[in-house]
Amino acid sequence: MKISGIEMFPVANPRPHLGGPNWLFLRLDTDEGISGYGEILIQAVPARPWTIAHIVEELVEDLLLGHEVGDVEHLYWRLYNIEYSHMSDPLKSAITSGLEMACFDALGKAHGLPAYRFLGGKMRDRIRSYTYIGPPPEIEAEGLAKFWERPEAVAERALGYVEAGFTGLKLDPVAALMDDDTHMGQRVPVQLSLDALDLAEKMMSTLRDAVGHRCDILIGTHGQMTPSSAIRLAKRLEPYEPLWFEEPVPPEMPEAMAEVARGTTIPIVAGERLTSKWECARLVNAGAVAALNVDASQVGGMLEVKKIAAIAEANYVQITPHIYGGPFVGAASVQLGASLTNFLIMEAIEGYRGVHAELLDEPIEWDNGDLIVSDRPGLGHNLNEDLARRLAPGAEHTRIVR
Repeated sequence: MKISGIEMFPVANPRPHLGGPNWLFLRLDTDEGISGYGEILIQAVPARPWTIAHIVEELVEDLLLGHEVGDVEHLYWRLYNIEYSHMSDPLKSAITSGLEMACFDALGKAHGLPAYRFLGGKMRDRIRSYTYIGPPPEIEAEGLAKFWERPEAVAERALGYVEAGFTGLKLDPVAALMDDDTHMGQRVPVQLSLDALDLAEKMMSTLRDAVGHRCDILIGTHGQMTPSSAIRLAKRLEPYEPLWFEEPVPPEMPEAMAEVARGTTIPIVAGERLTSKWECARLVNAGAVAALNVDASQVGGMLEVKKIAAIAEANYVQITPHIYGGPFVGAASVQLGASLTNFLIMEAIEGYRGVHAELLDEPIEWDNGDLIVSDRPGLGHNLNEDLARRLAPGAEHTRIVR
């Protein structure tokens, strides 16, 4: 079964842009009439959605027509070593991820088997999930910064998620820094002010008082701090027993991440912005992480996640699939989560409702805090292509929707 063509589906995700403002799906066609769907993470690529779509179309036309769908190792090798680069980068790795994902989808459909059967089989039927705490619509319209300045409002919103069934909730207690990379004249990474530290501590104490031990609290900070500032913040948050402290410093230097890991009792998680198993191995070898939150639409694909999971497993490090995108990376990650021995918990953007569900013929099933593993062939879902085309951005559409 050989690749015979491709169609790209850029999507402008409607407000409130849960999972990012822009998504990029693809349908990979074969000479046997079977097609597979994939998703390419484009948030880290400084180009407009249609620009990236055209690059992918040309890449498939030039390099992959006639390629055997089941030869996913060769697909990765061919794209990773294209020309003389022999290095990973966000665009090349994301493109490889989406194409490989589509190959597994087509392969599963051809054999009538779910993708996890090609990844070692099933370890579990249910996938524990978490979601970011998001503001209610009336606050979202005012701006995220205002929401994150109000610990009581965050705690009230968190209780709603807990009552819906979530057993894990993530927040960025220094999220105000995300609106502008300046803080007292600094650029990221920054040394947090005492006011910022106080607010973060107040946020955590209020949240823990509200939810008790009914759910885990996950701290996400998006590489904003210097190691010393991250350790200062961690000391403030340790009494509230968060499940993890995510990417406290920028991802370029594993040694800096390891410094933070040695300075706190909170488990460190990182990996969402990494693009290869070699980068992940550096974090593991440095003793920098307790878990890797790799993204199947960014790191090279599903088989690459399995390889990273093996590196992690050999060092007692866990895997927690990262999702910042549309429904197909979610579907792929459910298949991965079913097969991973060292799985911890998986991101589920508010249970994949709304447009995430509308874009699929069969929505991802979420039940009382868990994602249910699909036994349908491939990734278990097909794209609602008509809706995807209606949501397509115009040619003038910028990469950020303001």
